[in-house]
Amino acid sequence: MFITFTNTKGGVSKSTLAAHLAIWLFDLGYRVAILDADVQGTSSEWVRNAEPEITVRVATDSDAVQEARHELMANHDFVIADGPGKESTAADAVVFLADLAVVPLEATKPSVRALKEALKTIRLAHGVRGGKPETVLVLSKVRKKSRRTAKLKEQLRTSGFRVAEAEVRFLDAFADACDSAVTRGTTPMSREAAEDVNALFSELLAERLTRRRVGNE
Repeated sequence: MFITFTNTKGGVSKSTLAAHLAIWLFDLGYRVAILDADVQGTSSEWVRNAEPEITVRVATDSDAVQEARHELMANHDFVIADGPGKESTAADAVVFLADLAVVPLEATKPSVRALKEALKTIRLAHGVRGGKPETVLVLSKVRKKSRRTAKLKEQLRTSGFRVAEAEVRFLDAFADACDSAVTRGTTPMSREAAEDVNALFSELLAERLTRRRVGNE
């Protein structure tokens, strides 16, 4: 399965979630690769430091993305793509090639205003590919008990796109996890953050994780 985290607005936890999903799936025993299409290289550096056994590939133009996807999908159960935080041919490619496109966004006016642009390529892909990729909007950096978040969720559901029930809160543990993952942490702060990503990833991939592998123990 080829999963893309995409948003043409930066700073919405795209790389954080991509790296965490790669590590989360690896720890479940799956063969995982991460394809970093963002020139900043955040997710690839993160995963290299956190888990050297996860395959890492960097590809920042459309041709390189297509070639990397083809090679990685041949030998891995999941390939996680971290799309650029701006419009580019690589951003378009990771969306058009995806089985699942995950769009993280914050519950802020600038993020919501930028959403239309972020979804433009996805809508185009849906027209060309008959509704694919499957697309899910995810609220990230959420404040606890935020009325704004609850209201925004209702508004987003009118867009025609699926909105994840699980949210990722604004927690210090995510900011401190750049060389590991909160799901591997032992502190109360890590465990609190791990609850969020466990809930989100289980929701996104519930139908895909019917067999738990044990090859990466």
